[in-house]
Amino acid sequence: MSQVIRLGNVSVERLVEQEGPIFEPLEFFPSLTREVLDANRAWLEPTYIDPATGKMILCVQSYLVRTPHHTILVDSCVGNHKSRPSRPMWDMMSGDRYEKNLAAAGLGVADIDFVMCTHLHVDHVG
Repeated sequence: MSQVIRLGNVSVERLVEQEGPIFEPLEFFPSLTREVLDANRAWLEPTYIDPATGKMILCVQSYLVRTPHHTILVDSCVGNHKSRPSRPMWDMMSGDRYEKNLAAAGLGVADIDFVMCTHLHVDHVG
């Protein structure tokens, strides 16, 4: 289970769907040059860039906000069984990590009162 942050009678915790090396830095940041990337590799590896794959280490996650009256899910990650042909790793995904993390937080899908999407990218609207 993730760490819970308490703010008065409100709690916030993260629910992870995916975490690990996901994107190539030069694709994710189109204006990044190989020279700048290589000059910064010493502090980027291994925390931010995986030395084995060269990919950036990222996390696709939601935040679960609980108030005395409501349970709010902030962003719903990628989600399963959705056609995402431009992102092969997310195309028709079928994992259970997210549901297991939700259950570990003591909740099921029906326990969520509201879903708030911070923006409409694929990794936020699952």
